[in-house]
Amino acid sequence: MSQDPTLPKEALALSITNYVACSKCADEVANLTPPESLQNYAAMDVGFTDWGVQVWCRRHKVNIVHIDFEGHKLPADFRRLEII
Repeated sequence: MSQDPTLPKEALALSITNYVACSKCADEVANLTPPESLQNYAAMDVGFTDWGVQVWCRRHKVNIVHIDFEGHKLPADFRRLEII
């Protein structure tokens, strides 16, 4: 992973266009009373593996997605942007 920032600072703001979620959590949260947001209900771990990045559902103990980098070392930007 590169130590040098590769992204403009604006890219560190919340800019997610497609969220990742556990389908089991999504099914359950649709029927909760009182209603709760999927964001608050889901319990996910995200991290690097020997192959790439994995998203894991702690609630259901299932893999949500595992992205295989196919041996490529991709740049990553770990700067923290705080909105005050």
